[in-house]
Amino acid sequence: MNIVIVMSGGVGNRFGAVIPKQYNLIAGKPVIDYVLEAVEASRLTDKIVVVMDPQWVPYSEKLKNSGYDIVSNGDSRIGSMYNGLKHIKENYACEKIVVVDAVAPFIYGELIDTYFEKLDKADAVITSQKITGGFTDYNNTKLDREKFIITQSPEAFNFELLWKSYDLDFQFQETACMLPDDAVREYYFEFKNNLKLTYDFELEYAAFLLQRLGKINKENNLSFFDKEVLITEGIKSFLLRNRPEETMQWINGIYQAMPALISKYEISSFRPNQISRYGLVLHAKSGKYGNIIFKFIPAFVERYERELSAMKILSDRFMAAMIDYDESLKLMVLTEIKNARFACFDQYVKLIDFFDTVLSEAKTFESSMKNDATPYYFDELCGKRVNIDAIPYCKEEVVRELDDAIELYRNTFADAALYYIHGDLHENNILDDGTCFHGIDPNGMIAPLAFEFVRYIRNDVRNHPEFGYANRFNILTECFTRFMERTLLVKAFIIDMAFCTYNSVFENEKPDETLVDLELIRIAKAYLSELS
Repeated sequence: MNIVIVMSGGVGNRFGAVIPKQYNLIAGKPVIDYVLEAVEASRLTDKIVVVMDPQWVPYSEKLKNSGYDIVSNGDSRIGSMYNGLKHIKENYACEKIVVVDAVAPFIYGELIDTYFEKLDKADAVITSQKITGGFTDYNNTKLDREKFIITQSPEAFNFELLWKSYDLDFQFQETACMLPDDAVREYYFEFKNNLKLTYDFELEYAAFLLQRLGKINKENNLSFFDKEVLITEGIKSFLLRNRPEETMQWINGIYQAMPALISKYEISSFRPNQISRYGLVLHAKSGKYGNIIFKFIPAFVERYERELSAMKILSDRFMAAMIDYDESLKLMVLTEIKNARFACFDQYVKLIDFFDTVLSEAKTFESSMKNDATPYYFDELCGKRVNIDAIPYCKEEVVRELDDAIELYRNTFADAALYYIHGDLHENNILDDGTCFHGIDPNGMIAPLAFEFVRYIRNDVRNHPEFGYANRFNILTECFTRFMERTLLVKAFIIDMAFCTYNSVFENEKPDETLVDLELIRIAKAYLSELS
């Protein structure tokens, strides 16, 4: 179970207000409500616990009308957090927690999900910032700022480890320092807009930034929203860094088109998805269609036509439904999957039902399906071998695996029946509405059907190193043989891992991810050898 603790026990002595700063208003809404809205937007949060003085509940509509657990605060932050942890321990089987501050309103749901996901590989995830100014102490000690960092909330923890390590007499501010020295900590530097309100004049700063982030609508009229709302953290991290001029031209085009889209779909509100890197995703409320998604893909990414073709052809019995599209804007309008979380192998029954539907709805390739945007899988694989000189690292290893993969494909799948497949059904592209799974973000390929299953295996194994890669591979392979003959499945996995390994050398500056992919190929080849 995943739980978020909202720390709201502070009295704000430095803030200089009559009421605690988290209950002061920004654009008519208390600061804490911005935080609670962000937590509610998290797909991976199962429960919200608010640690606070209960007398302030009437100051927030969300606190008054929610199903949150309200826990009384202590005399200090360390005591307040202990009260929250104790409540969780006594009432829930919690595995992961994220701790957020009620006076830090710039968090967003995808950020919280990122922290929960990172806890699969770490015991603690700590929001961190580099020290950019001068650095010393009251004794004029000569200190190297590069050896120190500033830590902030949100912070995330393995719940049981934190509970066992929690020290009410701890004298320092960083909670993660309570953990054993050998605990695995990840310092997360990617959350830049993390102003924590400390002084009263910062309310004006917060109002300005929240407007820019799209959490406040000017004059309650979306036609007046600030263009900066469309420049998300994900776009800043990738598209703006690599293609700045083209990206801004694309953003300008969307901004100019938005008033017409707002009118056409009767949009009452929208919020950007902050983590999408290769396009812009807006979660919107439509008077015509309910909760919908606007998905814009820039032309220079060269993916829109491929994805649109797949959305038209693949069955909506397992795919998210497409409502509309606009080729001039490179836009798809999709039905939002409510209460969506990423697919989890622990939900085995729903996962089996999903892939049973994928199998039963599989589209045998026909000439009418062929279009310029959708490649044959084998042609794309061979194309990677042709472009081998562009590889920045691990060139020898990638060449070897691509050569083996091409030969293995020719020997195994040359005469296999071809299907129009999604091509990228890993856990992050399968969303859970609480009842069943739905596919999103198709890659669109013409390939043997075995290749529809292997990316789920790849991502699940990679994301659960605590099981051991070989053990997890064996478990997943055994489960997926209900859909595909074992030898064909393993051979498809080996081929597709070479495909993905080539991609990884361009997607990551360092070879760590590529080395994991190479290790998975080795494990799969050993498994195949045992089958022989």
